[in-house]
Amino acid sequence: MTPPFTNQEIARAYATGARALFGSATRAIPERAALRPSTIAQESQGAAREATSETTLLDRAAALAPLSAELTRTASAGLAAADPAERAQAATQLLAKALADLQISAYLLQAAPDAAPMTRAVERGVDEATVFAPGDIEESLALLLGEAPATLRSARAVAMPADLPAAREQLAALVTATLNLIETRAAKTGQTAMSGLLALGLGHVAQAAGIVGLDIAQALGVGEKVTRLVTLVREFALSAYNAVVALCGPAIAQTASQQVLAWLNDVAAGQRFAKLLEQLYETQGTGAQLGKLAAESQADLGKFAVALQGVDGLRTSFGEQLALVDRLLQGFRLFGGAAASAIPQATVLMAAAYLIITGYAVLAGADYVDAARLKILNRVPGVRQVVETSLVVE
Repeated sequence: MTPPFTNQEIARAYATGARALFGSATRAIPERAALRPSTIAQESQGAAREATSETTLLDRAAALAPLSAELTRTASAGLAAADPAERAQAATQLLAKALADLQISAYLLQAAPDAAPMTRAVERGVDEATVFAPGDIEESLALLLGEAPATLRSARAVAMPADLPAAREQLAALVTATLNLIETRAAKTGQTAMSGLLALGLGHVAQAAGIVGLDIAQALGVGEKVTRLVTLVREFALSAYNAVVALCGPAIAQTASQQVLAWLNDVAAGQRFAKLLEQLYETQGTGAQLGKLAAESQADLGKFAVALQGVDGLRTSFGEQLALVDRLLQGFRLFGGAAASAIPQATVLMAAAYLIITGYAVLAGADYVDAARLKILNRVPGVRQVVETSLVVE
């Protein structure tokens, strides 16, 4: 019997298939800041024509679709790994894979004979449209494979203090900065998502919340004249959504989406999302407690070094995940408008994805700070656990 393929083997096969699909579209492109929306649309459509015929394009996409589904399955299994680092990498891989699926879906839509809906969405989206620049698939694939270049990762060596007094001060400052960063990033992402959801209307969002955790494919109808291209556009958009659901699991995704809907009503009534997170995360109290521990711990300098590296690693990992979350929110927003004519319920898909992504951002932030009031994911040793494990001397 042939042994099952590993997650990394499937990831490499997916990346190979995605690169073949994009063909020459993955060539080097100008820096993102220099691109204008009209240029992006023209380059995308031109590259699609040059890379391959439509028949070959669709054949490659059809061959890639089963790999996409299998990669979601194997990456999801990594969320239950014994090693916390593997669990964090699995979450990053699912986020990157969801983004790549969405980029593929949008690329196929741009390759359609009538790409006017995407072109209009690009013109409206301005800089947000850069999420669909052809070369961006390489960034997603690099993160998916765990091979992102240094420019995409903010990891850095932490300067080690020379003595214990300096170590105590440095760790206390890093803990406070990291807790504040996690809360601020999660609040900013959540507020962006809330604004997008409010723009759709509470009624439509409530409808989307009702189908989270169910077979959303049944809720996404297509027009009477369904082409093979539209079918594949829809399939990869659903694959992106399924990867997002897999980040939490269907049950937690459903619960989280209902909670986000409740928060949305609070935000609509005037409450700031940052205030909600401040109450949930309790970072100010955690920072004070860990600062006291750093000042009083009898741990040696080596233990402080471990704590410093651990907290800084959490800062880097969470920042990487939230950057992907932000791009997914932008991507689903653009796609929801662009695909509306081909997929009647694309906006429902967008709203459901927004709900889950927002819930994941909040739950992941809680996990990274070890928020006592929101222990649901429990995938990484958060700031509190890292510091206490290193500094508490029996």
